Amino acid sequence: MSAIEPSIGKYEIVDINDHITRLLRDLDNPEPPLKLEDVRELQKLDLTYYSKSDLNLLDEIAHRAKMAGSTLISTASRMIDVVDRFNLRGLLMLKENEKKIFIDDQVAQLKRRFIISHEIIHDLLPWHRSLLLGDNESTLSPTCHQTMEAEANYGGRRLIFLGERFKKEARDVPFSWAHIQSLNKRYGNTLTTTLWQMVCERSPEHPVFGIISRHPYHPDIGDFEPGENVSHMIRSNGFQTRFANITPPQAYQALQSYISARKKGPVGEGVFTFQDINGERCDFEMSSFCNGYTILTYGVFRSVHKLIF
Repeated sequence: MSAIEPSIGKYEIVDINDHITRLLRDLDNPEPPLKLEDVRELQKLDLTYYSKSDLNLLDEIAHRAKMAGSTLISTASRMIDVVDRFNLRGLLMLKENEKKIFIDDQVAQLKRRFIISHEIIHDLLPWHRSLLLGDNESTLSPTCHQTMEAEANYGGRRLIFLGERFKKEARDVPFSWAHIQSLNKRYGNTLTTTLWQMVCERSPEHPVFGIISRHPYHPDIGDFEPGENVSHMIRSNGFQTRFANITPPQAYQALQSYISARKKGPVGEGVFTFQDINGERCDFEMSSFCNGYTILTYGVFRSVHKLIF
């Protein structure tokens, strides 16, 4: 699995934001944190929690679900395999007059917000809904599926951070862990999704990146696939434009140059020099934080590297 999400088309971004703006307006532009139960009520979306031990419910899910271009085998035992293989944590099922979100009951309470908002976006966007309501013989290509997931991720984050509201508030404070934590509490979301939104939304045209990675000194922190050090690399528009050549392994190597062996809280910061797509050397201020599960890191472009003679 790639650590970098597929890019979303500019027209799709406009459409997604228009739908979210209308939705928030219909909710009277609420104060943070957004109550997702109000959104589900407006969208007429039911919510059910599933367990891997509930064979009947898994069988019901299997009859409808499709993943990565292949129709799922509609038996509960195979559905368990699918849940494990694709690390399914949430799923939207649409029937003629019934819309239901299924969430893994083992997901931590705070993490459920993003999963639910992701599934709400699938229902909110007409082109997603039309594909999800396709007949049982139709399947989504892997590329189409990945694009839809990236659109739902983008829209889900925009929804739980109340559209443009987060951007305006984030611009009023410095880029620091103290302010990321403050905004994370204000909006009621995880530190990880707040970091993601800070990187992408605070100043989109400024080169900024973030990575979610394993701890170089503690293998149990960041329990990813074997040989995988970075699960996600987050990039602002400005970073994608000027530093598209920088890979997740390069960002992780930079992190290793300063990180400490601490297991919780701030775990190090430093300045690292990357080359942009034109070969110009540029300094990034990097800082890492351990939430006990992964290492969260951001890097903010400061200036072109100056040689000292």
